[in-house]
Amino acid sequence: MNERMLEAYLNKIGMTAQKDLNRAYLKLLHASQHKKIPFENLDIVNGNLILLSEEALFNKLVMSQRGGYCFELNGLLLSALIQVGFEARPLLARVHLAEEPSGRSHQVTLVTLEGEQWILDAGFGSQTPREPLPYRLNEELKTDSQTFRFVER
Repeated sequence: MNERMLEAYLNKIGMTAQKDLNRAYLKLLHASQHKKIPFENLDIVNGNLILLSEEALFNKLVMSQRGGYCFELNGLLLSALIQVGFEARPLLARVHLAEEPSGRSHQVTLVTLEGEQWILDAGFGSQTPREPLPYRLNEELKTDSQTFRFVER
């Protein structure tokens, strides 16, 4: 993501170009994208080709009035985080909603900030975490009205 793309992205999600590399800014960036760019899987349902290049994600999610699914939404967020200056990388995750976990079919973002690791997810539909979650295994992690747990398998 270049500076022009970042400016358009920040404008789309209602943020200024201020780039503070701290937890408050990380939380604000995540929340702003979650509120302004919706989860949408219409291309998957309709069998359309999904392109995950940075340019394709920018055009679909920022320039068009579209949302996306986890690989798209979290891919865009990852690009923005890196352009702002955060140390961030993508991770594959399993969704565990029943007794047997699924395969690794979900993308999240890992941010390392001041020696602590955070999981960001802007693409899990109605169950999207509303804020970055500290990466701590086997511990209940609570947001405003949600409870999560990362389990090592």
